[in-house]
Amino acid sequence: MNDTSSVLSERASEGITLNCLKCIAILAMTADHIAFAFVPAETVLAVILHTVGKITGPIMFFSAVEGFHHTRNINKYMARLAVFAGISWFPFLYFRYGGALAGMPLLRPNVIYTILLGVLAIRIRRSERLKNPVIKALLILLLVILCVPADWGCTGILMIIVLDYYYGNFQRQAFAYCLVVLCDMNVLSLITQPFFSLFYEHTFYIDTEYYLYSIENIGAFLPIALLSFYKGRHGGSSGLSKWFFYLFYPLHLLLLGFLQTL
Repeated sequence: MNDTSSVLSERASEGITLNCLKCIAILAMTADHIAFAFVPAETVLAVILHTVGKITGPIMFFSAVEGFHHTRNINKYMARLAVFAGISWFPFLYFRYGGALAGMPLLRPNVIYTILLGVLAIRIRRSERLKNPVIKALLILLLVILCVPADWGCTGILMIIVLDYYYGNFQRQAFAYCLVVLCDMNVLSLITQPFFSLFYEHTFYIDTEYYLYSIENIGAFLPIALLSFYKGRHGGSSGLSKWFFYLFYPLHLLLLGFLQTL
């Protein structure tokens, strides 16, 4: 009995592996995309699924930071991101615009593109060859601007930057991450919006449409609870675990885009 308890305690202390977190992210992403494609917007079900979907991006950004610090070859890692950002370009647009090819805007990159620029920002910030901090800041600012039209956009690259800046200290990572969520995902305005009307118009007014549109962003706090159980174990390093997300991402987008045309 004591042996069993000690084994369970040891496993609990090991926490959740990175591969397990990625699987959770994939499930959340699938639920979010199904809601986007087939569930009427602003319904309770849509809000719930989109809230759950906010788990996906932050976990993948966290995984990218881990990948930067643990990869044996950063050039190959970035090349892999670049290739799959390109491969996923059309599937993301195909899904995003409901399978409608006519008039589809090309300037709408996917989240792998955001991750690629985030990893490049980490590389610039940590570069020992580039000494001038002003040049580093300007280059990273350029990457943030290039992320504007992408999925997760500026918010995504900022999350990657702060997660890397405090790499090795989860409490500081979590605090900086929560500040990004509060200030850059309309979460803080959910709290302050009624007080603007109170102070300036002398009425305590709550814009229900705005709340319904923004309330799902609160789901971006959920990944912190999951990441707190991560203790540095990556899990299995098989080819399937390495390539599954890269392959699943464009394939499920193509499938959902095709189903929308039906």
